[in-house]
Amino acid sequence: MNSITLEYAVVTDPDAFVGFKYYVKAGQAFNADDFADAYKLNRPDLDPGSVLATREAAAKLQPGEWLTVSHSVVA
Repeated sequence: MNSITLEYAVVTDPDAFVGFKYYVKAGQAFNADDFADAYKLNRPDLDPGSVLATREAAAKLQPGEWLTVSHSVVA
């Protein structure tokens, strides 16, 4: 079983979105199932603590902000 940790950053410049990136717009909730599907990850492998932290960060976004979400895998 892999352990997948989510990482995120708040950005205000949509021009920073180069290539495929998963992001959450202010006013939207982070959906871990959608994230796992987008990257073809096994949802149960996502670290619950990092999922919660990402959800909380998304809930704090202000208008004009986006949360970019990425991940790292520890086998």
